[in-house]
Amino acid sequence: MSFQALLTRWLPLKSRPDPERWAAPRVLDRGRVGRPQIAMDAQGQALAAWHHRGQDHEGVYICRFHAEAGAWDLVPRRLDTARTEARAPELAMNHRGEVAVVWHEREGDIARVSARHMLGAAETWVPYPMTLYSAPGDVFSLRAAMDDQGGIQTVWCQGGGRDYRVFACGYDPASGAWDEAPTILGQASPEPVYPQLALNRSGHGLVVWSEGRGAEGRLVACHYDPTGRCWSDRPTRVAPSAAGYIRLALDPRGGAIVLWVAEGEGGFQGLHASHFDAHTLEWSASPVLATGRSILWPLVGLDDQGDAHALWRQEVAGVKKLFTKRFTGGHWDEQRFQLVEDLGQSEAHALMVNASGQALAVWCQDQGAQASVCVRRFDGQAWSARPLLLGAPGRETRDPATALTATGHVAVIWRQGGESDGLIVSAVGET
Repeated sequence: MSFQALLTRWLPLKSRPDPERWAAPRVLDRGRVGRPQIAMDAQGQALAAWHHRGQDHEGVYICRFHAEAGAWDLVPRRLDTARTEARAPELAMNHRGEVAVVWHEREGDIARVSARHMLGAAETWVPYPMTLYSAPGDVFSLRAAMDDQGGIQTVWCQGGGRDYRVFACGYDPASGAWDEAPTILGQASPEPVYPQLALNRSGHGLVVWSEGRGAEGRLVACHYDPTGRCWSDRPTRVAPSAAGYIRLALDPRGGAIVLWVAEGEGGFQGLHASHFDAHTLEWSASPVLATGRSILWPLVGLDDQGDAHALWRQEVAGVKKLFTKRFTGGHWDEQRFQLVEDLGQSEAHALMVNASGQALAVWCQDQGAQASVCVRRFDGQAWSARPLLLGAPGRETRDPATALTATGHVAVIWRQGGESDGLIVSAVGET
């Protein structure tokens, strides 16, 4: 039985989104489009960003959803960014609707990290892009985040040959300036590393990355203090082994959770977690959350009380399924929860946890020639009884992203179609 048929049987009157909660999905762009991102403020205003490459133009495009009108801009607009090629735009937005877009671009052998941000929430952008760093080599794992005061933090790995380093650069809204030069975190690495960034509403930051391989590797972290506007001068060890698929979240009190996948014996993997206590300033390991083959892309989100959700895909009997676990009261659930029981493959997924403890899981469900975008909501106590299908099944879907505010506004965006004839599609609603 197909996934669409199962949804029809489960929800005979809701095979499409409830019009009182979800607007019909809207196509925002067409063509050679890249991975989209979306952010939303407390009033339900949303902003989406993605990369578009045309025959005679290329750059970062943005499109805004206007909550009062319940509609997107008629056409996206190009953000003045790239001198040559703008790649991998990262979007950061706070609850006041302030926005920053960070990207990297190449000119010959030089890789440049650049940024442009909005002054307040009045749709006034700084006049020109700001170059944060420019040097020979390549850029990996560019990340950006914004706090409630409009402070921005960016991290990335850049280098070449056998000399790669982790860089961090911040924007201070009080002085209206970026750091004069990026801060180098940790030591040089002989191969690229992939830092991950989290920033809470008060501006405290955390960067985590894995250095080395196998038993010789380790997972390390650096903390950012907004009072002194400085990063810790040396990384602290989170775990004594190399890690993959690292993801992290930071709560308003400075507590953090880091998830990662570690290789085991016989081709098996383990999904691990570590919790940072803001009072003791120590990392503590949790029991292994899952073991098996092909544990993919774990995600984690924290609410204001320090409770969390983890979401990941895992192979079961040759089929990839989507699982979740909850962290509450300082402990993880003993049993994992399976979000979909259909026989098809669960593909790319996204997770958002808001300040009040609600969560939204979004994923692409593959059914051979067709694919569906599905959502399932956690209301603070339990997950909804069944998945909800957004729009009608169509061609290959991928790269879903979501935003969920504490006021109940929600948005989902994804990419659909082939490399040369893709679509950027979004659905907006209320929970």
